[in-house]
Amino acid sequence: MAAPPLPISSVYGPSHEFLFTDIRSNVERRRGARINESLGQLKTLILDALKKDSSRHSKLEKADILEMTVKHLRNLQRAQMTAALSADPTVLGKYRAGFNECMNEVTRFLSTCEGVNTDVRTRLLSHLSACLGQIVAMNYPGGGSGNAAATPSASPVQGLTSFGGSIGPASQAGSPIGERSESVWRPW
Repeated sequence: MAAPPLPISSVYGPSHEFLFTDIRSNVERRRGARINESLGQLKTLILDALKKDSSRHSKLEKADILEMTVKHLRNLQRAQMTAALSADPTVLGKYRAGFNECMNEVTRFLSTCEGVNTDVRTRLLSHLSACLGQIVAMNYPGGGSGNAAATPSASPVQGLTSFGGSIGPASQAGSPIGERSESVWRPW
């Protein structure tokens, strides 16, 4: 059995223990200051983006700032998807094909990967199937087939960016596993 580590004071002398503690607290203070400065900048940016009066929101909590930012970014993502769908109605089909291809790749990987808990594997594949079911159920002018009423989200675009709801596992639609589609939409 290894001996427990020696206290800093026994190795370097008693004055070094205070030095290490002081350095550690300075590092934490700087880190905290950086976080607070970034949150302050984020607060200014998000209040400007949402066209809110900063004088009325001077005492926002850190969690509120982060929540407002997440909601704003999700709204921007939905707006971009709506614009993309308006400009090119085939975007949804490409998105579906890309999601289906990704799901097939995950399925292939999990089938060859040892050590993955069976329950985790089943839950992941069920979740991806439910997401695919929502995507397949979307209906856009010129871009989709299916029933828009089957989509649980209020906005069809929301289904592309946020999968919440309870759709059971769906069968995989689209190209066979070995076939790759050239017209696959990817968000990167």
